[in-house]
Amino acid sequence: MARRDLLTHPIEWIKGKGSSSNIAVSSRIRLARNLRDFPFTHRCDEEKLLVIADKVKQVISKSDLLKNSDVIEMDSLDPLSRWILVERHLISPPFANGGPGRIAVIDPKGVISVMVNEEDHLRIQVILAGLELSEVWRIANKVEKVFEELNYAFDRDFGYLTACPTNVGTGMRASVMVHIPALEMSKQVTTLINECNRIGLTVRGTYGEGSDVLGSLYQISNQITLGLSEEELIDKVSSAVSQVVAEEERARTVMKHKLGISLDDRIWRAFGILCYSRMITSKEALELISLVKMGSDMEITPKISVEEWNNLVLGVQPNHVQVYAGKQLSPSERDVFRATFLRERLKTIVGK
Repeated sequence: MARRDLLTHPIEWIKGKGSSSNIAVSSRIRLARNLRDFPFTHRCDEEKLLVIADKVKQVISKSDLLKNSDVIEMDSLDPLSRWILVERHLISPPFANGGPGRIAVIDPKGVISVMVNEEDHLRIQVILAGLELSEVWRIANKVEKVFEELNYAFDRDFGYLTACPTNVGTGMRASVMVHIPALEMSKQVTTLINECNRIGLTVRGTYGEGSDVLGSLYQISNQITLGLSEEELIDKVSSAVSQVVAEEERARTVMKHKLGISLDDRIWRAFGILCYSRMITSKEALELISLVKMGSDMEITPKISVEEWNNLVLGVQPNHVQVYAGKQLSPSERDVFRATFLRERLKTIVGK
């Protein structure tokens, strides 16, 4: 798949059509599954990894659900293209390193993606906009059944067996990406993290475990996979995120009342920098885009739809910038091109 095709491939969650999608950006379920007759990937030699990949391809070719999907061999992509998929949340950062038997399966709508031979033989992922974990689970369950004929590694006492012990059981991670600038500005995020940990949830960075928080975007997910059913885990994460959405809305109302014109000034300054800067880093761009989106939601700055905001967030990422530019860029060149991209996009949005 060419780089430009990666940018034009539909990605359903970007459209922002889901419950509370102005704060709950996207819902994702990831299922870890392994094949009973093969060692875990870190114990497999190259020949076995290639056999697993071939078996997966055969199943896909027979599946009405997946047969029209793109099947992408990671080693066939250049590094820039691989990281486009990471920035779009379709594959994990470790998977982007490539290796024998590593293939990504992406359905035509960009809702379903399957990583083959990542940490586990199969990492099934489904992602939709908004707080929609129940619908995401319905789809993920259908995808999981497609691959059942490969014979999953399953234990009657422990459930699905996985390379990492923390995934044993359901093998499921249910997560929601939330945009919470007001909670961040009012220094309530530490309290949120502590409360999530208390009830068995975890709060991670924008690209999951070990990643930084960018543009006030956090992932909230279940911490345990053993001892609770998939439905119970989904209910727990959904309830917690609903509370976070309510708290973020409350924090915005309080800030607007307490800060008044100083809040307006901070948001308009962010808007001005995005509209007129000539160089800008991805980190600064994401921070300012976050403020402007909050300002839009609070009717302070011009209206920016969830879809437009998602495209801005993606468009300023380092690898997206280079693909839009059509060439490899140095960090300073990226900063110049990013600023140009933002000026042009915001001019179009404001002019609507």
